[in-house]
Amino acid sequence: MSLVLAGGIALGAYEAGAYAELHTHADMRPAWLAASSIGAVNAAIIAGSPPDQRVARLRQFWEATADDPLPFTSFWFGVPASGFWRQALNERSAMDALLYGRPGVFRPRLAPGFQVGVQDVRALFDLAPLRDRLNDIIDFDLLNGYRSRGTTRLSVSCTDVVSGDRVVFDTGRGDCIGVDHILASSALLPLFAPIEIDGRLLGDGALAANTPLDLVLDDNADDDLLCFVVELFERSGSRPQTLAASANRAGDLIFGNQTRRILEGRQREYRLRHLIGTLASHLPAGLENDPDVAAVVAERRTGRATVAIMAYRGGLDEAGLLKAFDFSRATLTDRWQAGEAAMRDAITRVAAAPADAALTVIDVR
Repeated sequence: MSLVLAGGIALGAYEAGAYAELHTHADMRPAWLAASSIGAVNAAIIAGSPPDQRVARLRQFWEATADDPLPFTSFWFGVPASGFWRQALNERSAMDALLYGRPGVFRPRLAPGFQVGVQDVRALFDLAPLRDRLNDIIDFDLLNGYRSRGTTRLSVSCTDVVSGDRVVFDTGRGDCIGVDHILASSALLPLFAPIEIDGRLLGDGALAANTPLDLVLDDNADDDLLCFVVELFERSGSRPQTLAASANRAGDLIFGNQTRRILEGRQREYRLRHLIGTLASHLPAGLENDPDVAAVVAERRTGRATVAIMAYRGGLDEAGLLKAFDFSRATLTDRWQAGEAAMRDAITRVAAAPADAALTVIDVR
């Protein structure tokens, strides 16, 4: 079973909640994690922690990033559940993050101390706090133990900001993933400076594919595949009424539609590869030895795949265009719980869905 996690900064609490629910099902814990950006952070914490500590370390990470932008007001009047005042709270939290950064995640680039990323590329923020936090909570020897110890496979997607090529580091191929690879996958220009690894200037994986689902679907194994995909930008929405709503909607569409295009292409491909397998079983004796025929037959696939995809869709009181920077404790809690609920729904639907197609897509709303 595989789990694919997308990028979206503070929206990643939704992914953490989704994994926490999945973890309660011992027979459905992922053997392969593919991720980019904040998804790579969550995935690295999962892969780099003993199974019985994974959820606790995810909680540790996200609780340490949470803030209360108006502590005095919250103390006396509590946190509004919804409406205008909750939106104001969320927007204040996002503005605080943009002005001052978030402990354990990022800080203003001009802050004193060591700075992560190349120094000749301008950026607004520095990921040095995230480097320290990940080194504290991730066992990188365990994370890289896929071949030697049979631990969870991890694929991290980055983008070469000079060539535009996607660069993937995969413990299943023998790559050794360190903290710099996770930071590079999270280095979204112009917010964060790219990181140079092996002579390549690497930035956020979202610049190539925010949800690297194709890494899993392109695997050549003939076994049946079950893959859960956690998106952080929902492509379906409502009619935008303000300029901010239009900008927010554009972001959702840009990232949300990437995954749909991947799925549409792979559904066609899987149908063709299954058809090749069916035709190959009816070939006249000896014809499979013809070089041209053998090249076609080699593309067959006998296993079936099921993809359950869920996407975070914030409420009307979210911080709109700035929602990815809203680290308020109330919002992160809401996102975690929404991820748990979505994964429960996804697991129920997977159990009930017949896998009668080469690639079955289950859309969780």
